[in-house]
Amino acid sequence: MRHYAVFYAFYLFLFFSHTLMAQEEKRVLIIDSYPKNFKWSNEIILGIKDVLAKSNIDADVIYMSGKAATSKDDYTTLRNLLEIKLKHTRYDLIIPVDKHAYTFLLRHYYDFFVNERILFSSMDFFSYEDALKQGLANKISGVFRERAIEDNIRIIQTMIPSLKKLYILNEKNPEDKTNISIKNTLDAMRLKCEVEYIGDLSLQEMREKFSTFIPDEAILFIPFYGGNYDQFYKNYKIAFTIDMFEIPVFATDSFFITRGIVGGKSILTYKLGETTGEMAREIMRNPSVPNKIITDANHEYIFNHEKINKFKLEPFLLNQSLRFVNTPVRFLDKHKKYVDAILLILPLLILLILALIHNIYMRIKDEKKYRESELQKNKHQQFIIQQSKLAEIGEVFSSIAHQWKNPLVEITALVQKHAFSVGSAFDEKNNKYINDIMVQVRYMTDTINSFQAFIMPSTTKIVFDVNEAIETMMSIISHTIKYNYIDVKIDISHATNLMVLGYKNEFMQTLLNIVNNSKDQIMHQREAKKIKRGLISIVVYNHAHTVIIEISDNAGGIPEEKLPYIFDAYYTTKEHGHGIGLYMSKIILENKMNGKIKADNTPEGARFTITLGNVS
Repeated sequence: MRHYAVFYAFYLFLFFSHTLMAQEEKRVLIIDSYPKNFKWSNEIILGIKDVLAKSNIDADVIYMSGKAATSKDDYTTLRNLLEIKLKHTRYDLIIPVDKHAYTFLLRHYYDFFVNERILFSSMDFFSYEDALKQGLANKISGVFRERAIEDNIRIIQTMIPSLKKLYILNEKNPEDKTNISIKNTLDAMRLKCEVEYIGDLSLQEMREKFSTFIPDEAILFIPFYGGNYDQFYKNYKIAFTIDMFEIPVFATDSFFITRGIVGGKSILTYKLGETTGEMAREIMRNPSVPNKIITDANHEYIFNHEKINKFKLEPFLLNQSLRFVNTPVRFLDKHKKYVDAILLILPLLILLILALIHNIYMRIKDEKKYRESELQKNKHQQFIIQQSKLAEIGEVFSSIAHQWKNPLVEITALVQKHAFSVGSAFDEKNNKYINDIMVQVRYMTDTINSFQAFIMPSTTKIVFDVNEAIETMMSIISHTIKYNYIDVKIDISHATNLMVLGYKNEFMQTLLNIVNNSKDQIMHQREAKKIKRGLISIVVYNHAHTVIIEISDNAGGIPEEKLPYIFDAYYTTKEHGHGIGLYMSKIILENKMNGKIKADNTPEGARFTITLGNVS
């Protein structure tokens, strides 16, 4: 039983090995109408091979000279090539590319083959009668190429609307039926322009004929490879000739697109090869598949950028998807190696730049912090200096006040002594004089005491009433204000809570600076006779847990160009000013009392607005 199992396994191995070998040994013979270096057929063959390779199908190629193998020498050469190929190789499918290979195969098939099927590629016509006559009608499938002759003529008409003459450049071969097709197409289109066929001219004759530019003329080139002496022209000769033409050349193929022609709706030769390859693969997979002949309709609108510019044509009028060749080399393309190198190191450069930017940013940030710190220190130092000055002034004033108070006490004592010495003779008139003297003495004493308290710097923050501070400040300068014909209006009718935390004396000094500035400006305006009487308005109200004090006057305001600078140190608008008053006011309010101060103008004059936080 074990022997049978081994034998059966060996049989299966041989069977599948034979099957795999059979699959691997499928081969196709391609007969090319043209020499090996011929680009047109090479692209078709490449498309065929690429498709067949996907199914593990090998393809061999033999090449012809580009002419029908009618002579004895041509036939002998091909026969020798085929005999060498067929000596050790059997082919499952024969693919002739273009008409010369097909014609040769049609005439001499049974000299070399028996039952192999034929799949022609890149032909314009197929005669069933000729195939039937040779006994091959049941073996032939094929792929036609579609030369978009009518579409290309429409392209020429669109790009050259005033077209007067159209030349048809095609091979004049008795066996070539393309000319009949072209003539039928032109007859059906009923062109209004003149048409001339020039396929019988040599390359030299064509160079001479089209050496001069003639407006409104064009050539439609259906690629050919022979002349009137049945010679096979090399590609470079045809390209060189077309490139010398001074009238635009359109073509049904893209073969010479980079070497002379303007462009057109072109056959895609590689796609034509792929279509042929797909059909070959289908036949190889299923040998019983029926014969069929199809047309490959793969085209592309391709234009030569250099020729378009030379003849000043507009392919965009076609409203089609276009592809251009010979476009100017862009800077990035020209220097691709350098660009690639830059792109390679660009991430590192970006990281380095970002690191440098971050470093610069941090340094700027640190410097800004340092400057702000120094500024705060400077402001605090100035505040301390101001307090020291006020303290010194306060001490001096205390000495003066002490000396002033002694005479006032003596005056009071003398008045009282005089009143007692008179006794009963003290009449009403004397009593009035004594009372007036005592009132003035008390006023002078109270003024000295108030000014002494005002001039002394605060040592700590306290909670105080803004209205009381305003009243105290105004009492000190009331005589100065009164004797300069200035009215002062204080409005606290909209205030509900005027308690704030801060330095009371310094706050009063701030108010005094502002009011004195208003007073000085009013005096200046009165001297210029611009106003008769001055007015200083102080309005105090609450808003969103803050106390707002607005001090305004009718002295004409601050020039707009000077407004942004009035709180700067040593900036003054006065002839003999020091520029320190408003600067210190800003430091006291904003740095020491967490408030805000700003200045603007009203229609009558300047306005200073102070905002301080409420204390509940």
